[in-house]
Amino acid sequence: MNEQLSVETPEQIDINYQKAGIGSRFYAALLDTSLLVFIMLVGTYVRIRFVTELGDILGNWLGAVGGIVIFALFWGYYMVFEITTNGQSPGKLALGLRVIKEGGYPISFADSAIRNLVRVVDFLPFFYGAGLFVMLINKNWQRLGDLAAGTLVVKTSRKSRKLTGVNSEISTPSVNISPQEFLYTDWIKPELVTESELSMIREYLSRRPTLSAIRRMELARTIGYPIAEKMESGSNIRYDKFLEEIYVLKTSEHPKTVQENDGRQLEPTE
Repeated sequence: MNEQLSVETPEQIDINYQKAGIGSRFYAALLDTSLLVFIMLVGTYVRIRFVTELGDILGNWLGAVGGIVIFALFWGYYMVFEITTNGQSPGKLALGLRVIKEGGYPISFADSAIRNLVRVVDFLPFFYGAGLFVMLINKNWQRLGDLAAGTLVVKTSRKSRKLTGVNSEISTPSVNISPQEFLYTDWIKPELVTESELSMIREYLSRRPTLSAIRRMELARTIGYPIAEKMESGSNIRYDKFLEEIYVLKTSEHPKTVQENDGRQLEPTE
């Protein structure tokens, strides 16, 4: 089965990923399940101690609250991590996997909720039996939860992903960036940006004027998040601005000089 996956956005921009196979997804699920079991064991022990030490009335009340907390942790585990870490639970992070929408965009809360509610069915009759069967007959290795939510699990290897589009091989797209004041030069490391990532950024910036505001934000985050993660960035990043600065620094003949002149009005050099 072909492990390469090409996702075309509504703007006719193709993002190529490498599919996450059954093996890597199994080990990611095993890590997450082990962590969940540990959480449940610790929570159950604490709840029993409450009942034993505090007596029947108060202990039972606190034990009931503890049971609710354990239930919430168990069912909210995947949703919380997938939303806050751009589609990566601890197990997926360890195996280099990420959940994305079929259109190549980051998943939303609703997407994560749907795919994880259906996880109960995927788990039947035991340890993802139904999910495994569906993945084997699905070309994109999607389990039932993925099919219901319209999501995919892909590998996050930078070498396996590139951005292409209509006529992208015929001519080099022109990029227009207005003079700007830099915001992220304190931690941007141009040397960590690969040629594949730079090509993605170049094409995004060239097509940006034709995109709607929502699509621009989604695509900028899709491209920029893994790069920012690699540079160990801070939070609350304006990914559109972040990609502009990377492009200017990466294509400048003297990136260090550009970084030192953070407050100056600069234009990229081609």
